[in-house]
Amino acid sequence: MSIRIGIILLIVSAEGWTETPSHRVPHTPGPFFLCDQRVVEDHWLVERFVAAPKRHPKNPLIIKQHPWEGTGPHLAGSVLRDPNSGKLHMWYSVWNPHAYEHKLPFSYNVCYAESDNGIEWRKPSLGVFQYDGSTQNNCIKLGTDKTQNIDVCWNPRPDLFPGRFLAIHNQKGGVFVSSSEDGHQFQRLFESPAIAYHSDTHNNFVFDAPNNRWLLFCRPRAWAGYHRRRVALQISHDLQHWTHERTILIPTEIEIPEYYGMTVFRRSNLFFGIVQIYDHETGLFHGELAWSSDGQHWDMLPTHPPFIRRGKSGRWDAGMAVAADAPIEVADELHFYYGGFPLDHNQMTDQNQGSIGLMTCQRDRLVGFRPRTDDPGFIMTRPLVVLDRRLLINAIVRGKIVAELRTDNNKTIDGWSFQECDPLTVSGLEQELTWRGKSLKAVPHEEVRVLFRLHDSDIFTFDLVNSDS
Repeated sequence: MSIRIGIILLIVSAEGWTETPSHRVPHTPGPFFLCDQRVVEDHWLVERFVAAPKRHPKNPLIIKQHPWEGTGPHLAGSVLRDPNSGKLHMWYSVWNPHAYEHKLPFSYNVCYAESDNGIEWRKPSLGVFQYDGSTQNNCIKLGTDKTQNIDVCWNPRPDLFPGRFLAIHNQKGGVFVSSSEDGHQFQRLFESPAIAYHSDTHNNFVFDAPNNRWLLFCRPRAWAGYHRRRVALQISHDLQHWTHERTILIPTEIEIPEYYGMTVFRRSNLFFGIVQIYDHETGLFHGELAWSSDGQHWDMLPTHPPFIRRGKSGRWDAGMAVAADAPIEVADELHFYYGGFPLDHNQMTDQNQGSIGLMTCQRDRLVGFRPRTDDPGFIMTRPLVVLDRRLLINAIVRGKIVAELRTDNNKTIDGWSFQECDPLTVSGLEQELTWRGKSLKAVPHEEVRVLFRLHDSDIFTFDLVNSDS
């Protein structure tokens, strides 16, 4: 019996479904998110909170303009920014109720838009898809019978796959992987699907570079009726051979009953997911934030605050608000593009016209800690290697933030206490903490814990940077 159990555990580990716990903070580049349990050892008199992004005043940025856009642009798609030119590429979904009801081809399709500044968008004529006898439209060429809910990323392995772009999309037969050089015409990479069943959501995939693998987030294979949508995960090292899907997110007894899907992106050492919260009774959609160190085990706040919020009654996004797969980093901000509908999911008719808007937040201000009361709150990290480093924090400071350094056995290091810390009284994304003018590099220990004390302040991340940077 012990031999059999050992073999099972070995197989599970080989599949990547276990995680070796560590007493220390991972020795990897930061910034380090304080919501990460691998980073924080303990905390008291503080609470976590989600910092929802703010709507752009010019919303909606993209609306229906052409007959082939059906019920209007819906961002079950992707937005990418060219690192060289700065141009933004967007792939968005459209749906034609008439074609769907009459079982005509391409009732679902994908269109392309581009922008130089992320606010004004153009829909170029691509000349690759035949619609009503003409190719003068902005529809891409992909799929055999439909192109439903595309997800596009830059090709991180041009040595293995052709083209600048890689994509997955839904069509008859499952979810398929394709590539493209121009983002207009895509070619299927493999005849067999990555998912050999109908995963009716915005399936999306993320390249996990440290582990050289792909994570594909989809629906579970097991059909549980219209009231039981959940989130599953498949893993691959070559985009062709995938593990069996495993269900990773199931609503609990106290939560809204359905997770319609989850779009996932990576920031530093964490995966973040925007879970699509769907109430089947009302048909309303909004997004909540989740996070994970491995893409398999996820945390969410038990209070379930919205992250991608629906608009007020009567607004263009009052019924549904669904985010694209990843934000765009622009200077010191994260830009979240999202699709909105004025009515709910139970009223998907020509009158429920979709549009696309933008929400923004300061860089990496996603999940933070703040004092629970007027008293100071405390956060203690796990041991950190701080040799020749400076300590920078991303915080909103109304009162002050101080910190002290402790040994692994919780002894305050002489000269590095709260009293010696120079109080931080100014908000910023990369504010340095010092002790009587000394940076962290002067501490006479290679490894320390940091105990933060917050006075009417919010803290999101910290970073350890080279002392000469």
